[in-house]
Amino acid sequence: MPVSGQTEKTWRLRLLNDDHYEEAEILRLQLSQPIMGVLEYPDEAIVTILDAEDESTVFFPDVEYRVAEDIGEVLIPVHRTGDLSDETMVICSTVQGSAAGTVPSTVTSFSDYITRALDHRSAIRFDKGEKEKFCRVTIIDDSLFEDEEAFKVILTEPMGGRIGEKNAASVIIEPDKTDEPTVYFGSGDYAVDESEGFVEVAVWRTGTDLSKPSSVTVRSKKSKPKSADAGIDYVAVNKILDFAPGVTMQRVKVTILDDLGRPKVEGPETFQLLLRMPSAAMLGDPSEAVITINDSISDVPTMQFKEDELEVREEDGVVGAVVRRSGDVSQQSEVRCYTRQATAKVAQDYEERPDTNDSLIVFNPGEYEKLCEVFIINDTRYEGEERFRLVLGSPDSETLDRAAVGKRDFTYVVIKDDGDKPIIQLSDNKFTVREPMFKEESSVLRIPVEREGDLSETAVVTVNTKDGSADAGKDYNGFFKEIVFGANVSRQDVDIEILFDKIKEMREVFTVHLKQRSGTAEVKTSKAIVFIEERTEVADVTFPTKPVVVSLRDYDRSEDAEQNPVQGYPLVCITPCNPKHPQFQDTDALCKSQGINDTLTLFRWRVAAPTGRDGVTSDMRDVESATFFASTKDITLDSIYFSGGSRVQCGSRAVNTDRDPGLESLSDPITISRSDGICEPRVMGSVGAEPFTAKLRYTGSDDPFHPNKVRISVRVPHRDGMLPVISTRQLSNFELTLSKDGTRLATHRCSNLLDFTEVETDFGFLTNQTKNPNIIGEVEPYQFNPALRPNSTLRFYRNLDLESCLWEFVGYYDMSELITDCGGEINTDGQVLNLKQSYVAMRVPLFVSYVFHSPVARGGWLHYDLRSALQLTFVYDTSILWQNGISSPESENGLQGYLYPTSMRMQDDGRLAVSFRTEARFRGQFVGAHPGTEVKSMVMSSDHPDLTFSLDLVRSEPSYEQANQEWTFVSDFSVRDYSGLFTVKLVPCTTSPDQEYTLPIICTPREPITFDLPVRFQQVSDAVPAEFSLNTDFHLMRKRELWLSDGSMGFGEEGDAAFTENDKLYGRITVDPVQNLGNSFGLNIEKVFLCSGKDGYVPKYDPDSREFGCIAESPNLQYTFKILDKGAPFTEIENFQDIPFSALLASDDPSALDLVRQAGADGFSLDCKPLFQVDAGRQWFLHAIYTVRSARNAGRGIGKRSVDTPTLHHAVINPYSQLANQDTALAVRVKREEADVEGVGKKGKGTNMARVQLELAVRDGDVSIGTNVITTTDIPLIPIVISIVVIIIICILLIIFFVRRKKKRHTPPPSPNQTITVVANGQSKVHSAHAYNNDNTEV
Repeated sequence: MPVSGQTEKTWRLRLLNDDHYEEAEILRLQLSQPIMGVLEYPDEAIVTILDAEDESTVFFPDVEYRVAEDIGEVLIPVHRTGDLSDETMVICSTVQGSAAGTVPSTVTSFSDYITRALDHRSAIRFDKGEKEKFCRVTIIDDSLFEDEEAFKVILTEPMGGRIGEKNAASVIIEPDKTDEPTVYFGSGDYAVDESEGFVEVAVWRTGTDLSKPSSVTVRSKKSKPKSADAGIDYVAVNKILDFAPGVTMQRVKVTILDDLGRPKVEGPETFQLLLRMPSAAMLGDPSEAVITINDSISDVPTMQFKEDELEVREEDGVVGAVVRRSGDVSQQSEVRCYTRQATAKVAQDYEERPDTNDSLIVFNPGEYEKLCEVFIINDTRYEGEERFRLVLGSPDSETLDRAAVGKRDFTYVVIKDDGDKPIIQLSDNKFTVREPMFKEESSVLRIPVEREGDLSETAVVTVNTKDGSADAGKDYNGFFKEIVFGANVSRQDVDIEILFDKIKEMREVFTVHLKQRSGTAEVKTSKAIVFIEERTEVADVTFPTKPVVVSLRDYDRSEDAEQNPVQGYPLVCITPCNPKHPQFQDTDALCKSQGINDTLTLFRWRVAAPTGRDGVTSDMRDVESATFFASTKDITLDSIYFSGGSRVQCGSRAVNTDRDPGLESLSDPITISRSDGICEPRVMGSVGAEPFTAKLRYTGSDDPFHPNKVRISVRVPHRDGMLPVISTRQLSNFELTLSKDGTRLATHRCSNLLDFTEVETDFGFLTNQTKNPNIIGEVEPYQFNPALRPNSTLRFYRNLDLESCLWEFVGYYDMSELITDCGGEINTDGQVLNLKQSYVAMRVPLFVSYVFHSPVARGGWLHYDLRSALQLTFVYDTSILWQNGISSPESENGLQGYLYPTSMRMQDDGRLAVSFRTEARFRGQFVGAHPGTEVKSMVMSSDHPDLTFSLDLVRSEPSYEQANQEWTFVSDFSVRDYSGLFTVKLVPCTTSPDQEYTLPIICTPREPITFDLPVRFQQVSDAVPAEFSLNTDFHLMRKRELWLSDGSMGFGEEGDAAFTENDKLYGRITVDPVQNLGNSFGLNIEKVFLCSGKDGYVPKYDPDSREFGCIAESPNLQYTFKILDKGAPFTEIENFQDIPFSALLASDDPSALDLVRQAGADGFSLDCKPLFQVDAGRQWFLHAIYTVRSARNAGRGIGKRSVDTPTLHHAVINPYSQLANQDTALAVRVKREEADVEGVGKKGKGTNMARVQLELAVRDGDVSIGTNVITTTDIPLIPIVISIVVIIIICILLIIFFVRRKKKRHTPPPSPNQTITVVANGQSKVHSAHAYNNDNTEV
């Protein structure tokens, strides 16, 4: 109720507060029913109820958030207050500040976070009852170092609520210390020698972000306690190091001051380097470095030799080497100077200075140089240039307590021994000799070759003659000869035979030349002039009666001698002054009265060929074909100079006691018996040669006389009058080969043509023995009498057993001699034989000629030539070495390694080459040499102390962790046998655990590691190779089915088909089915040539006539193309006249697998169209080159590819095969044993040629009839012409068909000149054939 006097009254309305947000609500208040008053305007009020405090409000609880860069994702809380009973949405987006943002799909460098865009993708949704949500922002952790960066997160566009006052928050990305560059010293300690002048200290900058420049200050500081002084020991440092973007290291060069003027040992001194005031970087560890200056090396007393090498003459007696001292010389120092032998030996060449205090050299204070003296022993033996070493060691200084030896810690002393050097010279530079007055007289000039000085060594020189006005062979017998001076031999004589030439001449001149061959001797007076003087007076002496000729077997009974001496034994000429003469009792007094010296009698022999069946006799001719072992001027005539039916006469010229020749007397001719002989042929009067046998054997090390030699023995059946000649070189021109000409010595070094004194190898076929020790007594009288037969003859005939009529020559050679002197060759080197062994095979050719003398033959000699080849294989163990390797014993420093041999082979010059692989079992590598040590890696052998080796490092693995390395060592010389223990010493070079691999490698050398490598060779026997002949057929065909067939049904007429322009030509080469080789061999076509001749020329393959078929360019060839080459396809000619040949080998044709799999056949194909781009009537020829190899090797190189071959391999073995009968048409085929034949033919190759028959069709416009005048007629000419041409072609084809069919019916078997001769050891003789469809020649 209103109170009296009140003008205003308050009415209270209670409002109910809830948690739900409601929109503005209106409450209307109206005054009504006034009491004691009236209502005035306004009498109504509107009350609006607002609910702002319950409205849903979103906001950030904080206005700033700090995060690390590597947090990944930051969760910024967003709170909601008010009415939570409904959903609310708000957009939380980012605003770029100092931190840069980017969108999620294009994250780029230099961005700091992923932007939240101002769109629906950045909405945050609050569900009913949710008070807190998070705004997720991804922080990008880059590698860039950045300062503190910030961006904002804002709330906008609310839905279902409103945004509170804190609608934005700052996100601050704190700096990432891990991205900040760090600068620090590379090491905390550095050591430098005072003499080096400076030290470089590395300052490193590391971190993930080096894209910005940085800097740091480097300054020096004295160490505590004070040690090194700036300005005295080093130059102070205070500088700023600038690091440009990307630079990781800078070097600070600190200058070290050396007391060069007066060095004095001060000991280690130190100072510090500091890093301070980094910019755009922080200091790392270490930021301080200690530099130690050490003069204990540079200033310590150091002694070394002044010179690397000294020379002294042996006769000087003493040599002094200057030892120089440097460093601190203010105190007393001492060092040992002692000797070490090399080629010069202690007590033989010099007096030893031992490695003891007896060899001390003492330097007093202030002394810089001292002499180290060694006494030289002067002897009379020439030793050449020898050397030994003087070595410095055990340096000491009592006052300084230390001393050192410099880099030149040893010097070589070279002893010159020119005073004892041997000299070989001709005794004079001028000689005079008288020419013989008679043909049978021989005049010999003896020229002494003298040696002075040391005679203990063997020396070899050569002596040869050179024509002047005198001609060799006409005025004297020229020669080339080696002279060997053995130990203590001071003189050798050279005899030169002067010849009678019937021409009166002025004094003639020739020269003798002396040259060194081997040894240390020096050649002086190397040239002498020889004057040949004419002799005009004849002594007045003559024999009282004629001499008589008898067989040497009748020498003791000349009066009862056979009237017809036997064949095969020497003849003797008995003069009247010889006690053996039948009338000696009557002539003896006359001989004495004339003063005839029968021992000086001059003989000559004359021989006439046997009388023919028609009774015609030949003239007597002087025997002038002297041999190297038998003379025609002796009392006896060797049996090689006559045969059954020969007439022989001797001439003897008396000589008085003054050696003056008188008149000559001729004996009555005698006739050699045709029926009686010592070693008669099976058929008297037959010619030819019996087969010989040859053997090759390795003696081994147990042979007491010829250890480790290859023994070659040759047995030749003997027949009367025969001379067997054996050589490893081709024999020819026997007039020179059997003479004393130098050609024999130079060419046939391994033969029975060299007398014992002429053999250059260690042993030969002829020895110094003049009698066979296996024969007791003499089979025939005077068989080995040196008075009647010269020693050279006896040395040759000691190899003949007259009882068995068999020659046996035995020679011994080492491997190097067989290769270098005898013409041998290594055809298999280092091949694996089985799992445990490898082998080296060597082949030696052998030529044997049966020589007979004939007065009417050219050069005086008939000969029958045979040849063979000997093969020797050495086997050595490899399995254990290859599989397990060779481990070294652990060295004193704990280092170890493994050695694995990979190959052993013998080079062409006979030197051994071994390859091996090493594995280091330490951190580092093996090195061949290192500057830090004088020790080098090397190879030696205790079983071959004189053999040296060259060791090379081939390649190394770029790592220090158990690195694999490949090595090779080669012997510097070749020896007979390499069996023995080889020692390989390798220098290990170690590195620190954290050191990275660099080139050149930086490492520390250690003591060598030793590996023992055993090598053993063993001989195996080889089968005697047999020969057989192989034929092939070359077919050209049109039908592909026939081309691919196995040919068992033959090829019929298709094999000679004619081809048209659009045909495909299929070529096929097949081994003759009669000589079926089975699957033992494979035939591969290697090359195919196409050619056409000029003017009808038919090409053929005959190398002896300089015709090479289609292979080589020739003036007679119009066109020549190589259309296929399996080994070099890039050399093929693919087109002719722009038309492709489309040539393809069967091995390259996937559809021709049936043909490829046939072991004895191969083929090719080509288009015929290019062959028709020439004038009509031109003939084309195909020339194929093929190989025949064993099935195992058929796929090697350029052979057939991926062809399945059986595991059964065959070889041809026949111990009696020699093809002795020259009339045999085909060699006997023998059974093939299970062994592989490496190749057939010469390297398995052969050739074959075939003519291509073309069927020329008439093309419009190509053929004109009659003249070139155009005529008109009612009769159509073109059909008539075509009909005529077709009829002619049909007739020609029918004729060819019947002719070829007839030829095939009557074709004889292949003749020997149409074959390839094949041997089982891979060699062949190939003969050319002229039949084009069966041509088996060779390329």
